[in-house]
Parts: sequence; structure tokens; C-alpha cells
Amino acid sequence: MSPEALVLGLISAVRGVTLAIVYALLLSERARRLLVAYVVAGAVVTLGVGIVVVTWLHTGTRASGSTTGRLWVDLVLGVAAVVWAGFHLAGHPIRLRRPGRERRRERSTVLPEALDRRLRAPTVPMVIGAGVLTNLPGLYYLAALVAILQTHPSAVDGIAQVTVYTVLRFATPLAALVLVVLRPDRTMEIVRSAHAWGHRNSRVLLGLLVGAVGLYLVGKALSGLLG
Repeated sequence: MSPEALVLGLISAVRGVTLAIVYALLLSERARRLLVAYVVAGAVVTLGVGIVVVTWLHTGTRASGSTTGRLWVDLVLGVAAVVWAGFHLAGHPIRLRRPGRERRRERSTVLPEALDRRLRAPTVPMVIGAGVLTNLPGLYYLAALVAILQTHPSAVDGIAQVTVYTVLRFATPLAALVLVVLRPDRTMEIVRSAHAWGHRNSRVLLGLLVGAVGLYLVGKALSGLLG
């Protein structure tokens, strides 16, 4: 198993969007069903894309041209992550503002406004859609797939690594689901404490995590390309 994919899976487990969605779903009376719907929908996307990539590309992972291409992917992803983290830590998140609108009061969630509004009264179909949309390939996922391919896996090994990464990626909603089943009386108390701590420290933590991953990817890529 690629150590990088393991680390990226753990980092993906504490993504701000995932934490906010899990918190919103736990406020519902149908928390168990909604959490299952979110995990299944998101896992289908994560597993599906990953399995297609590793089974399609695994046969060419030893070619020097293929290795160079993956190093360039690492470099691009790493630079993008460092730039984003720099703006984020400086207090200027990169986003496009619609002209003619006044700056709105800072919101208490990292979710897009439309999704945040819908999650106040979530339904299973809406949660399935959220699971799909919020788990489309992003920085951590693409970097994890590159790391898995760099282990030169067979098709079976590649699928196994993608599966492990997926389990780690959904560790937070899975842990919340276990709490709902085993300790329904204490679930919200535990989650509220974790949510409050995460909200207070989310900007710095997210910036540092993304920046660290970006610097690592840039360093690895430059070492391979210039070595």
C-alpha cells in the first residue's frame, strides 16, 4: 500500500465539506438512513473512478514516459495546493464574487450556500446527490491515485489500494454512523464538541494541511524531474 495514499486518505477524512455535511445529517431525525445514503453514493464515485484509472493505467506504470507524466501531475497539483493554501491562510480565500452584490456576512459553514440551505431539511435523493458532487475527483484524490500508480500495482493490487483509500476517506461519516447505532444518546454531544473545535480552527488547519501536501508534491516532483 502506498504510504502517500494512506496519508492522503486520512487527510481527506477531515475535509471541511465532509465534516459540515455529517454534522448537518446528524441533526436530522433520519440520521442513520441519510448517513448510509451519503457514504454509499460517495464511495461509488470514489471507487468507480479509482478502479477505472488503476485498471486502465496499471500496465504502463513502469514506462519512463509514464513516470515523467505522473511527476508533472504531482508538480501541477502541488503548486496549485501551495498557492491556494497561501491565499487561504492570508485570509483571502480564492472565490469569484458576483458583481453588484454586497459582501455578505461570513457564514458558519464551508458548504456552498445552496447545499447548506437544502441540508436543513435533507432527503435521501438530495443526500445521494451531495455524496456524488462532493466526492468528485479533487486534489487529494488525484494525488492519491498518482501515488498508487507509482507503486506499479497489478490490477488487483491497485483496486485493493483504492478500496483502502476509500475507507479512510469516509472514516468520518462511517464513525458517525457507528456512533448513531451504538451510542445514539451521546452522538450529538460528541459531534457538537468536535464540530465546535473544528470550526474554530478550520481555516488554519485546512491551510496547513493543503500547504503541507502541496510542498510535499512539489518536492517529490522536482526531485524526480531533476534527479
